[in-house]
Amino acid sequence: MECPPPVRREDGETDWAEAARKYLDVVSSGDEAAAVRATLEVKRLAGHAPDSAVRLAVRALVGLLARSPPPRLRAAASQALCSVVRIDGGRFAAEAVDAGFFPVAQRLLPESEEVPQRMLLRCLSCILTLHATSRVVFGRGGGAEVILDLLPGCSGATKRRLVEILSVLALMKEVRHLLLTDGKVKYLIAAISFGNLASRTRAAQAAGLLGASTIGRSLLVEMGAPLALVGLMRNGDSSAKLVAANALGIVSSIGPHLPLIHESGAIPLYAELLKESHPLAKDIVEDVFCNLISVRDNAGVVLENLAGILRGEDDPAISAAVDVLLALAEYKSIIPFLKSSGVMPVLVDLLRNRNHDVIEKVTGAVAQLSYEEYIREGLMEDGAIPVLLDLLNSRLGDLTESAAAEALINFSEDPSCQEYAPMLQRVPELSAFRDHLFHFRTSQGHLIQSVRRRIEQRLNPQ
Repeated sequence: MECPPPVRREDGETDWAEAARKYLDVVSSGDEAAAVRATLEVKRLAGHAPDSAVRLAVRALVGLLARSPPPRLRAAASQALCSVVRIDGGRFAAEAVDAGFFPVAQRLLPESEEVPQRMLLRCLSCILTLHATSRVVFGRGGGAEVILDLLPGCSGATKRRLVEILSVLALMKEVRHLLLTDGKVKYLIAAISFGNLASRTRAAQAAGLLGASTIGRSLLVEMGAPLALVGLMRNGDSSAKLVAANALGIVSSIGPHLPLIHESGAIPLYAELLKESHPLAKDIVEDVFCNLISVRDNAGVVLENLAGILRGEDDPAISAAVDVLLALAEYKSIIPFLKSSGVMPVLVDLLRNRNHDVIEKVTGAVAQLSYEEYIREGLMEDGAIPVLLDLLNSRLGDLTESAAAEALINFSEDPSCQEYAPMLQRVPELSAFRDHLFHFRTSQGHLIQSVRRRIEQRLNPQ
């Protein structure tokens, strides 16, 4: 039986209802070759058909698959259905779900030969990716178990499709629990390294969610998730790098696992993340670096990589690195490393050579850092005082001048800076600002005492 050509009306337009009827006649005829040709013709014409005809085609294709057709026709029907559900970004994916594609796919996948199985998986991946709510239907309806059962021993394009599907399903809590209880976490880690970039990013996100539990975190580390996540940080796009960095921070956040970030070479990658424009980049880096410096061997490496960003030409990245540096400086354990890491001379250079926004940011940082005696000593050795004096009268704005004055007052009160004392005493701006700073510190002290009294009263009511 020959595959019938599209039926035309007198006005030359395709008679879609008649075409659908003839297609159903062909696939019911028992002529496999004609049915394959007709099915591939549906794939070609679907993009030009009205919605009513496309919906009819979806149901016809799912119905054909439900009859367990021979391998060639099964592959053609799956290929055609995949093309149809991808129209307009998945507008007809829900139609395939409503027509019963999921139970049909779950039944056919384990028994199909390689090519039709791969076509079925491709179609399933399209639906799950394009139609978010269908993931719950498939995942809770036994679909996750089918996919996990197929993974052992598979390779090549079939493995690629399976891990892409798994990466979508693993965003569901129930599926992550299944991975844990069935000992299948290794397949999620494989999905971080294998498949298209969007799939790998989803898998990394799922790993981060799984790593929120102690058991999940331990299994991910044991199975090699840190190396897979570092790989995605190296070769992913901006979005993938952020997701992988966040997941790695979660997975390696507990003391025994913290050295893995350093050992895997991830610290420079986190520093480079500061060059990303996404607002979460700085927060991720700050959280991870603050955790890392609790391990003494990490502190110097973290600061050296921050110094590398500060030496660069990317002003937003420099600004973000200064913020991270200030967050790290709140931890007393890192102060001895600030001098040896090369950070302080870079900060002083930035006060001389950068645009106004960077100078304002760095001057504020120097003012805060100057409260620590050890840091003051290093800043003085690197020539900060003359530069700060220049900034005091630079007309770069009140914030810059106030921060410079605050730092200089801290220097003037340090006995180790006596060689600069006569010079600082002759600066009239410092006298006025010293009074302002005194009143500010006094008011802050009163505020802290007041807050403490209120806390004590709440804890110890009369």
